[in-house]
Amino acid sequence: MRPLLPALALSLAVTGATVSEAVAQTGVQTGAQTRTQTGGQSRPATFPTRDVAVTYDVLGARSPQAPREFSVAVLASEGLLRVETSALPGWGLADRRTGRMEVVMDSMRLVTPSPLRPEESTRYLRMAETARLTRAGTGSQAGERCTNYRWEQQGQRGTACITADGVLLRGVNERGEGVEATRVAYGRQDPARFRVPEGYRRVDLGDMARSLGLSLPRR
Repeated sequence: MRPLLPALALSLAVTGATVSEAVAQTGVQTGAQTRTQTGGQSRPATFPTRDVAVTYDVLGARSPQAPREFSVAVLASEGLLRVETSALPGWGLADRRTGRMEVVMDSMRLVTPSPLRPEESTRYLRMAETARLTRAGTGSQAGERCTNYRWEQQGQRGTACITADGVLLRGVNERGEGVEATRVAYGRQDPARFRVPEGYRRVDLGDMARSLGLSLPRR
């Protein structure tokens, strides 16, 4: 099993942290339309209000292990996200309602928690709801129209362009790090793709790797 550990560690670190943080910090985890006022303006939808699949490029500085692109499929009715990238031996499953994030590895029939602690997962998934947003005109990306916002959250700043139905098309921080949509496909998502298949073993590979002397980052 030892030869598998570097790949598993990479999957945990990147799918659970790098991709999730890139998606969440720039606001793609957006939910049902809310009328909470921010600076006299109603907030945009804070989670996609209909099923959609989006492919993103990762912008700016990133670690060598981080993927250059990834895809996010949204099952809007259940608040579920499926995150995939060809650079990893698995896929990420995030539940906006509970803040739970898991990594599913079909080739090994395993599912393991994200290295993000539960409270951090929840904070990331709900960041778009709590960030200070200021409307800044309109724009477009990947053939879709969106509204530009300047965002500020816990000392971080940046811009985001979000569609009327809550899909992030572009989001970056003040260092130019973030994500940019290259393809947007609306359409019904198969709920089965957001389920952990029966018979998969649930193990904490983070604890296993640390017991063998491997260091996995925790954000």
